Amino acid sequence: MAHDCLNILLTINLKPMQTKVTKKIDFSNHNFYIGLDVHKKSWYVTILTDGMELKTFTQPPSAQILADYMHGNYPGGNYYSAYEAGFCGFSAHRQLTSSGINNIVVNPADIPRSDKELTYQTDKSDSRSIARELRNKQLRGIYIFNPAHEEFRALFRYRMAIAKDVRRTCNRIKSFLFYRSIPIPPKYDNANWSNNFLSWLEQLPLELSPAKNVLLQLVDFYRLLHRKKLEVELQLRKIAKDKDPQLFKVLISVPGIGPLTAIAFMTEIGDINRFKQFKQLASYVGLVPRISQSGEKAYTGRMTYRNNCFLRPLIVESAWQSIRSDPTMLAYYKQACGKTISKKAIIKVARKLLSKIMFVMKQREPYQNNKN
Repeated sequence: MAHDCLNILLTINLKPMQTKVTKKIDFSNHNFYIGLDVHKKSWYVTILTDGMELKTFTQPPSAQILADYMHGNYPGGNYYSAYEAGFCGFSAHRQLTSSGINNIVVNPADIPRSDKELTYQTDKSDSRSIARELRNKQLRGIYIFNPAHEEFRALFRYRMAIAKDVRRTCNRIKSFLFYRSIPIPPKYDNANWSNNFLSWLEQLPLELSPAKNVLLQLVDFYRLLHRKKLEVELQLRKIAKDKDPQLFKVLISVPGIGPLTAIAFMTEIGDINRFKQFKQLASYVGLVPRISQSGEKAYTGRMTYRNNCFLRPLIVESAWQSIRSDPTMLAYYKQACGKTISKKAIIKVARKLLSKIMFVMKQREPYQNNKN
């Protein structure tokens, strides 16, 4: 009896062990569309497939966390994501792209939304609408510069911010003087503030010491801002000449285009070849009218509100300079003034000047009046 039991035990032990085999999940032929509503402390995420909504959740503001989640739960899939251009810049875009997610950054105004989504707007509805329109292939990403060019553009925009602060400080000083009925001498009453004028301000006899302290503080602040503006402008010129001296040279050859405007086009445009037609560049700068058409009626209004807020003011200002330095542009302006008012005529001059800028940027040859 004992011998039989031993044989049974040996037989059981000699049987091969059977292991449970689990099939590996694979989403190789599946597309996943991710809508991101990006904020400082959290991201709102909506994930869709071709046929359904999978999940909507919040997560910490990290591209790597999202990439790990997608690769862990839906391995092998094709991942597409989008978020609105805003304060976070393009660092999240680069991190998502490097982690295997095909990301685009979109203009918030270009995302189609229903009236309900516009009147009842939440983070959840924003991420859903981005994911839905991404799946419907209705979103187009904006142009993204490389990191080096992006920093070049950031320096130019910083210069423009300093210039705005300089103007504000000038207005504060003028307001200070007007409030106390202190006239500015005619020799100093112009846009260019000299050191003699600043010294005159510092030596003004004011009866009350608090007022004197306020004026001295304003003058010191103006000196600081003006010095910083000059330092940044020198840095911009050096970078522009080192980065692409030929492009800088051909831009300043256009009548009315100075070094600052040339740097503006270098930083804000980047590769001019991304604009296949002139109307695309004009639309990007903001030199196109608003159009409303219904049936046989069409209305053309003022300039569109969509514009590059750095280039459009500069190109209009340069248009005024061009009619003073280029007889051809002056004749074109006079001809346009015969058909419309001067403010509209200078916009036409600005468009013509923009076409010249596009030409020299594409051809990389100095401007010649007989060719343009």
